[in-house]
Amino acid sequence: MKQLQLLLAALIALPMLTFGQSKNVRKAQSSLEKGELAEAMQLIEPAISDEKTKEDGKTWYTYADVYLAIATDSTKSVQAEKPYEKALMGYRKVKDLEKENSLYAVQAEQQIQQVWANAINNGATLYSNQSYEEAIKLFDVAKMAMPSDTTAYIYGGISAQQAGDMTEAAENYAYLVDSLDYVSKDFYNSLIYIYLVEEKDEDKALSYLQKAQDVFPEDPEFLKREITMLINKEQYDEAEQKLSKAIDAEPDNPMLYYNQGYLYEQMDDGDKAIESYKMAIEKDPQYFDANFNLAAYYYNLAADILAKANDMDLKEYQEKGEAIEAEAKSYFEQALPYLETSQNIEPDNQKVLETLATVYQRLEMSDKAEEINSKLESM
Repeated sequence: MKQLQLLLAALIALPMLTFGQSKNVRKAQSSLEKGELAEAMQLIEPAISDEKTKEDGKTWYTYADVYLAIATDSTKSVQAEKPYEKALMGYRKVKDLEKENSLYAVQAEQQIQQVWANAINNGATLYSNQSYEEAIKLFDVAKMAMPSDTTAYIYGGISAQQAGDMTEAAENYAYLVDSLDYVSKDFYNSLIYIYLVEEKDEDKALSYLQKAQDVFPEDPEFLKREITMLINKEQYDEAEQKLSKAIDAEPDNPMLYYNQGYLYEQMDDGDKAIESYKMAIEKDPQYFDANFNLAAYYYNLAADILAKANDMDLKEYQEKGEAIEAEAKSYFEQALPYLETSQNIEPDNQKVLETLATVYQRLEMSDKAEEINSKLESM
């Protein structure tokens, strides 16, 4: 008889435990409606792990509502770890458990969208008030709510950039263009700037320059910037190939020939450097950099020759000095017209004036040298 009584007691106890957790879900809803968030959280937590209630959409919907209320409570009366994340996880669990068009599934989707909208709107308000760090937190919530929507990444990146957090800004922009296939020159430019200037990561900057060219093949600016980077990184062969491609696309662009001239200088190919600088000047006679670089190239050739002459002993100089001086003079003569053009373009450029004064002196043009020196003294 005792064994029968114990069995009956056990059978009676089991449904009471299940009923207890279902009751806790209802109690949690009631506490939530009264604003008793701590009690609601305490009641709902055991229900999501109980064998009889953890697969119930209502349980998870209540769980999500409780944590959403905690997350949005202006008084912050209840401390909970990652309440937004828990709320969204709860609503998604409802969608997994319930049929697609069931009431709870539809309401859960609506709640997710509402979380996203509130986070975006409130984040935008904080951004307008220059509370960038707080805005970023809400944009992060919006990303959790709708990971495939671009809005939160756009505003999150801009907010981070305004806050001076360039790493965070780059992560947002990179996700936009890499994972969401967002097409924007502005964000490619931002990524290139952040990695090149702020993060000092030339390889990443270069990778986004190259990707930008794939996305915007009609825009030559990305290619030009890549060429400049390749030259600075001393990747001359690749830079030469890119420049040839760019010149084929824009044969009348003087800047491309100027870059080509500079590249050939770095490659110690003087003849090609001169030819490219002259092409740049032919396309734009008032191109200051091309004129001055060509003048400087001839000037440096002359200066190198004179330096060698200074290292000669008297006997060697008597044998070769006159020819050397004549060769140096010919380079100064070739530099002169490009220096004079440079001065016409930028009359007060001190570097140009100093170089021009030296050339006039070397060519025994004393009056002009004195005129330039007087101008330098008055500056």
